[in-house]
Amino acid sequence: MKIAYILILFTLMNLCITFKPKAQQIEVLDSTIIKNTFWNSKALRISTIPVILIAAGGGTWGIRKYVRAFRNRYLPTFRYHYDDYLQYAPVAAVLGLNAAGVKGKHKMGRALVSYAFSAAIMASVVNTVKYTARVERPDGSTRNSFPSGHTANSFMNATFLHKEYGQFQSPLYSIGAFTAATATAVGRELNNRHWISDVLAGAGIGILSTELGYVVADKIFKDHGEHIKLRHNPIPVTLHPSFLELRLAYAKGLSRDLTEKTEDLFAKSGFNFGLEGAYFFSRYIGLGGEFAFSSFPMNDDNLSFNDSGVALVSDGHYTQPMGIRYIHAGPYFSFPLSQNWFITGKLGAGTASGAKGEIILRIKENYQELFRTNELPYYRYKPQSAFSWSAGFGVQKQIKRNIGIKAFVSYFNSDNDFSMDIIDQINPDGTYAFKNVGSEKVRFDNITLGLGLTAFLW
Repeated sequence: MKIAYILILFTLMNLCITFKPKAQQIEVLDSTIIKNTFWNSKALRISTIPVILIAAGGGTWGIRKYVRAFRNRYLPTFRYHYDDYLQYAPVAAVLGLNAAGVKGKHKMGRALVSYAFSAAIMASVVNTVKYTARVERPDGSTRNSFPSGHTANSFMNATFLHKEYGQFQSPLYSIGAFTAATATAVGRELNNRHWISDVLAGAGIGILSTELGYVVADKIFKDHGEHIKLRHNPIPVTLHPSFLELRLAYAKGLSRDLTEKTEDLFAKSGFNFGLEGAYFFSRYIGLGGEFAFSSFPMNDDNLSFNDSGVALVSDGHYTQPMGIRYIHAGPYFSFPLSQNWFITGKLGAGTASGAKGEIILRIKENYQELFRTNELPYYRYKPQSAFSWSAGFGVQKQIKRNIGIKAFVSYFNSDNDFSMDIIDQINPDGTYAFKNVGSEKVRFDNITLGLGLTAFLW
């Protein structure tokens, strides 16, 4: 509860500083006039994405161990500490561009003051929560995991580059900045230093810290130290909405027939993440592609073995999660509504490739010396590549000129041939030999519901 109180206080501080209750009139780029109420206020614009990320940190708390199991299965020995350095790339870019004479939104003195306030806010919030919550790291090294300081720092730096150059020169600076920040966050998980909830909350804190730092600096400097006065409100979209999008979703398998008896082995609810983008020829239609991955823990509570020796040497078993990778391409659709809302859709087709999985026996202690292991892969399955198709629908809101958020639902369908192998012998060198026991075609369809963070490429 202490964590929740601190994060709520942090968000309320942002709203109090930035929201002015008196209605004003502001001019947008197409010369229309709108009321500056709470729903289109600066407070809501700068806090929406951070609040969603912080909430996602809390929402993924219950599945964090599943995500770690996914990492441990596919990349258990990953040890590349690029994230220790990449977190500083965006702020280094700001300093380098300024030194090269490329103008940012503010003169360097004012920009550094904004950055100093941002860093102070970020560090105080991160460290207060870290040493109050005392969450153990995935690798068990210390109890200061939540939230991720590296991720908070990287997203603070990315937002700094975005505000100084992405909003002033080109959105490509913003895309590069947040790509580096996202890669840093992923690195914290791959290196087994943080849970997914840590990096999501850290990203939200980092972005909101920079926004608050700029609010404080704006109150100090007013219009001094600016190279140009920018309009901050999002514009009604009249251009082609080409985009890149990062998405995370809850996934529900709709098929259960992974074995002859459906109650023996079936997929439970899992998660889906992906990256997609599209080039639009008009306001309404474009072509694009998607890379997505779904992972599903397996329910094997009722699975039994015909071999009586299994019960003799083991005292249980577990099944590795099933992972399916999708690479799709096809038409994308966007229908603009009022107030910068969109209805989006897509149809895709391509391939679905599965990662092999194993049913693993937990060997009894008195047999571990004989087998030279405490876990023995007994059964192996491998879904073969197959044709697949997908469809999706979304509701999207543009909250800044080049940034949007989307709530979406997607459907994935494929018929995969599963190759089945059973352990045949243990070789003298400790490796295992398997023999094929057949194959089975399985219709594997699943539905995903989640959120996407969109970068518009105007």
